[in-house]
Amino acid sequence: MAPVRRLSDYMINLIAAGEVVERPASVVKELLENSIDAGAGNISIELQRGGRKSIVIRDDGAGMNRHDLLMAVERHATSKISRPEDLDRIGTLGFRGEALPSIAGVSRMTILTSDGHEGWKLTMAAGEVKDLVPAARSRGTTITVEALFYNQPARRKFLSSEPTELAWVERMVTGCALACIDTAFTLIHEEKTLFSLPCGEPPEQRLRRRFSLTPGDSCLTSRGESGPVAASLTVFPGKLWNSRRNQYILVNGRLVSSAVVSGMLNDALEGPAGSPLFLCTLELPHDSVDVNAHPTKKEVRFRDSGAVRAAIQKCMESMPRERARELAAAYPAVAHAFSPGARGVQAAFELSAPVRTFSSLPASMPTEEWTDAVPIMQVNNSYLVTASGTGLLVVDQHAAHERVLFEQLLESMQGAEAGGRQQLLLPETLELDTEGLALAELYGPLIVQAGFDMRISGNTLEILSVPVGVHRGSEAVREVLASFASGADATLSQQEVMAAATACKGSVTFGQRLSRDEIRTLFHRLFATSDPFHCPHGRPTLVEITFDELEKRFGR
Repeated sequence: MAPVRRLSDYMINLIAAGEVVERPASVVKELLENSIDAGAGNISIELQRGGRKSIVIRDDGAGMNRHDLLMAVERHATSKISRPEDLDRIGTLGFRGEALPSIAGVSRMTILTSDGHEGWKLTMAAGEVKDLVPAARSRGTTITVEALFYNQPARRKFLSSEPTELAWVERMVTGCALACIDTAFTLIHEEKTLFSLPCGEPPEQRLRRRFSLTPGDSCLTSRGESGPVAASLTVFPGKLWNSRRNQYILVNGRLVSSAVVSGMLNDALEGPAGSPLFLCTLELPHDSVDVNAHPTKKEVRFRDSGAVRAAIQKCMESMPRERARELAAAYPAVAHAFSPGARGVQAAFELSAPVRTFSSLPASMPTEEWTDAVPIMQVNNSYLVTASGTGLLVVDQHAAHERVLFEQLLESMQGAEAGGRQQLLLPETLELDTEGLALAELYGPLIVQAGFDMRISGNTLEILSVPVGVHRGSEAVREVLASFASGADATLSQQEVMAAATACKGSVTFGQRLSRDEIRTLFHRLFATSDPFHCPHGRPTLVEITFDELEKRFGR
């Protein structure tokens, strides 16, 4: 074993950069937060090749003098906190003093800044100061970041395609623009303006301008409060995507991901047609939310999640009534179907239809009605069919098992319960290229945490055991590596990406024959999950063909 020694500043900066800088969008996020904290009224972002080649951010904020400029590129140098108690009431977007040195450690960076009295230009490469000279500039700061990860070829190879990296930047800039409506934002890619958002517009108008929506695109808004927590919701129900990338959650002006918030909203608002464009804004005392829970500050923890849930629930309860009034004029026959709560929200979004997805049914369903006396058939080795109180229930066995496995793996990784491993009689092997091997090394601890046992020998990855319930372990691991390589949904944590990818390839397949016991076990376990109506990717697991529809089909 090598002797213990102190790491060099260069290595420390590289490690810190690995936590803070994941992709071009991470750079844009950190620099935008600094511009906003500096009081900028106008911010422009210019990219080349999706940010892989260069990122330039200009603002008209407070700027810096020579002393502050040199201090800003030192690790853990910040003007925003000074005492331990400051961490409990963080009111700025940045506070750790890690962003600039981390970015400089993995790029070639130039800072041109002026506080209105003096101007300076600082040039850095791989974390080292190369030059500092006086320079002319009006009050504000321009930061240019070039050749991201040029000194870390393995990290650079993991960057996604130019369109994918650009999409992440667009999401980040949009989120910041929605949080700071008093600041103008312009995003330019390859000298083409993608969008320009003037200051002073309310969130609804800013969303319409950003996504080129017309006055005819319906918008629903609502507000709810619970104690010190105030929640507001803006939804465009007709603007749908097959991912959740255009869903924005802001907590005290910070774009974040939160399982508490997204779980409630997605249960209520999503359907088989896709995920709607929405903005959820939460305002609460700074000491009621922990923004220091993640290196990139993208995840937060609430000290009273019950109050947050209650505020969001009040938003959702008022929304269907508004939607019902809007639809009643055009569809008087269905106006009576709307009622408050999650069921009402879904009814408002998905008009009554003969074939219903179960997203419009109550959040939990009694499974005792499907006792052993009630037959459940497997049709075409793909669907499970039985009777409910109002029609024929059809379950997609692959999507259902995906949901069951997803929650099982997630609970195991989060320590809620021990999922267990099943030893393989013969190891399964994967032949990996250089990129795949690097990914396996990087995410190996997370893969093991999920319930896999594996070892690497040369270019071969051997899988010795898999989580209980997972089929085709090698395919599941390959899907996991592919998900991390391509860049996962920003709303998902690494654990959720891991669980979703494993469940996708590790669940029973379409066309796989199941025994009677397997059918009934899968059916009951599905309804024990938190969301039995959707697979982890948002597709429906169930549909119901109502008795009314069957009677119409048979002319009764």
